[in-house]
Amino acid sequence: MHTSLPLPVDRGDRRRGLQLLAGIALFILAQAVMMLVARLVPTGWGLLLGACAGALVALVGLLVIVGPLGGRPGLTLHGPGRLAELGLGLALGVGLISLSVGVIALFGGYRITGLEASPQLLVPLAMGVGAGVVEEVVFRGVLLRVLDAWLGSWAALALSSLLFGLIHLTNPGASLITALALVIEAGILLGAAYLLTRRLWLAIGLHIAWNTVQAGIFSSAVSGTGRQNGLLNAQMHGPAWLTGGEMGIEGSLVSVLLGLAAGVVMLVLAARRGRLLPPVRGERARRTLEARVARSR
Repeated sequence: MHTSLPLPVDRGDRRRGLQLLAGIALFILAQAVMMLVARLVPTGWGLLLGACAGALVALVGLLVIVGPLGGRPGLTLHGPGRLAELGLGLALGVGLISLSVGVIALFGGYRITGLEASPQLLVPLAMGVGAGVVEEVVFRGVLLRVLDAWLGSWAALALSSLLFGLIHLTNPGASLITALALVIEAGILLGAAYLLTRRLWLAIGLHIAWNTVQAGIFSSAVSGTGRQNGLLNAQMHGPAWLTGGEMGIEGSLVSVLLGLAAGVVMLVLAARRGRLLPPVRGERARRTLEARVARSR
């Protein structure tokens, strides 16, 4: 089918090494902006403003990386259906976390005791927006996209998921077990969301909802950053493999398995649509892959 839009597979880029270096610099810059704004406005609003500022820096930086630096490969942020993908990601994130809590509650690991009189919703929202945009821009928009062309989709997914888990070892209360949980759960899930659409909006929506709902609704810690006071007062009982322990709900084996299952479903869909590809070896191979993707649409 003829279309004026670029193909949804990011394989026509250049200066990939520089893109990776720029992505690292962008991650540091966005984090610095978030912390600076949060210190200038030391309230929950400051955290949210900082998260929004960092997210804006990340998105603008990505447009520079894939534009003037990379030669505008694929879609990444562009094309029709962006709001639909973002909305689907938000709904899927809410659904996965809520289902996880429901299953944990069935096994006696989570019990609601009432409503929080003074819920702190700005902090969870800031955690969702900041991590949901900045981390997706760097780990999926830059790292996974570039590695996908160099190594192929499967190797790129494995390596980017591993690095995504390892970077969270810097969080309070983190361990190799919790990092592995994030590799299996969030790394694969969010990477699959990108590979399915070859765009970031589905992954961004998933990540924002995943963090925000854990903390803002269910009063859980997020990636070991401490328990939050969300809308629900709740007690958690049982072993860490069930409740997630200091990691929060996402550290539960229930969440890991549900996230992995959703990721596998998206990978199957991506494979059927011709979105999982081997590495690019020269211009002729690139043209062959683009023709293959065009036929699959």
